[in-house]
Amino acid sequence: MAINIKYRPLKAFLLAVDSNSFTHAANRLGVTQPSFTLLIQDLEDVLGIRLFERTTRNIALTSAGHEFHARIQRPLADLEEAYRSLTDLAAKRRGNIVLGALPSSALTLMPAAVGALHREHPALKVRVQEAHNDELIAMLRTNQIEFAVATLTDPAPDLSFSRLMNDCFCAVYPVGHPLQHVARPQWRDVIRYDLILLSHGSSARWQFDHAVQDETLPAGVGLRYDVTNMGTAAGMVRQGLGVSVLPRLALPELNLSGLVCTPLYDESARREIGILHRRDRSLSPAAQALEHCLRRVAEDLAPRLLSYP
Repeated sequence: MAINIKYRPLKAFLLAVDSNSFTHAANRLGVTQPSFTLLIQDLEDVLGIRLFERTTRNIALTSAGHEFHARIQRPLADLEEAYRSLTDLAAKRRGNIVLGALPSSALTLMPAAVGALHREHPALKVRVQEAHNDELIAMLRTNQIEFAVATLTDPAPDLSFSRLMNDCFCAVYPVGHPLQHVARPQWRDVIRYDLILLSHGSSARWQFDHAVQDETLPAGVGLRYDVTNMGTAAGMVRQGLGVSVLPRLALPELNLSGLVCTPLYDESARREIGILHRRDRSLSPAAQALEHCLRRVAEDLAPRLLSYP
């Protein structure tokens, strides 16, 4: 048998029991007493049984009313709690965001974006997982993160990509290095020197490997140091150990004292940083709020970066 009981008559019933008065219960529900009485009558009609014995002055539960009250009180409270919980999620009064980010975006974009989110929605919690690009995509596909601030190096029909900003890779070398006299440096200029590169899995390394795969390296030079951390790469360049290739996005947060950074002018040295998430899943309201903060931070940061080649 189909059950056609609506929430409002059930709430009216519980308020009547709690107030022991239709008049007081009607005031709490925000309706007139005749409207309130109709809600109770509709509920009794649907159930096919009287719930209250009513006189001009008093109301009292029938035996059926007592049983109904015992059965409905907890489920309705659970329903209201579920409603409040989802309302809080929608209004971003609570929520957890788990996202992934490339080290460059985590270093430069994420602190300001999370700071803005905290000021606007202080109850939201954020967990950022830094990883290489291929690791972030794997985490997206296995639901370990809700979205990623990353780049899409290969077509991925199962993922949605929304551009956040343009980025490029830059040659990083000491002041006075021969590269300083190259007006528009390219990959072929960089590979003439000992290299300090980010490790395999990083988008910087992926783009470098693909860009120079057909190039012939000069004898006696090439990859000398393979590092994970961009700060380590910059420090090793400062020691005169070689030239590095680092993303433009990360440069504002690195110690570049004594170093020169020049964008590479190859088309293959450019990339798009964006928001990646699974096509079959929508971002939660909390994640959408963080995305908005990221976009504002990216827009504010763009004029302070090296000129885009």
